[in-house]
Amino acid sequence: MISEYASAATKSALPVGVSGAAALGFSLQDWVFIVTIIYTVLQIGVLIYKFFKKKSDD
Repeated sequence: MISEYASAATKSALPVGVSGAAALGFSLQDWVFIVTIIYTVLQIGVLIYKFFKKKSDD
């Protein structure tokens, strides 16, 4: 039951987010730019975490 809600929320998150951003005055181009920056920063964080975790295991 909970996984069904989580699946539905995940599927609707992007359209709801884009609609909300458009309602706040962000264009689609701005939205893509912001999400790309967030994704890049998260990926850098994951890489740094894995690097230091591997270093501490050695």
